[in-house]
Amino acid sequence: MNRFASIFLLSLAGISTATAHHGLGFYNTTELVEFSGKVIEFRLMDPHSILVVEVENPDGTISTWDVEGGSASGIIGSGLSQEFLRSRPIVNIKGFQTKDGVCTPRCRAAGEAFDFERN
Repeated sequence: MNRFASIFLLSLAGISTATAHHGLGFYNTTELVEFSGKVIEFRLMDPHSILVVEVENPDGTISTWDVEGGSASGIIGSGLSQEFLRSRPIVNIKGFQTKDGVCTPRCRAAGEAFDFERN
């Protein structure tokens, strides 16, 4: 399996751009979270796009994560197409979870780095 690495959310769009818009005060930036899952939905929009990712937990349950990122133009400019995102790729994510850590109904995070798997 070939891997297509794309750091496209906060890092590609520019942390300063995201911070200028609303800051990272909503997120726990002292602890980086890492998880892998399947992209089940995406919303490419400006100023921040959202990836919705299904993650299988160690106990076999499924968590759904809304991961905020960069602009639609930045994401598409990085080489990720809507067609590819619709294919429900597996993605490995590093980012910052919200300070409250609440995952009901969904976990929320600000993405920092994404590594998409391609066949």
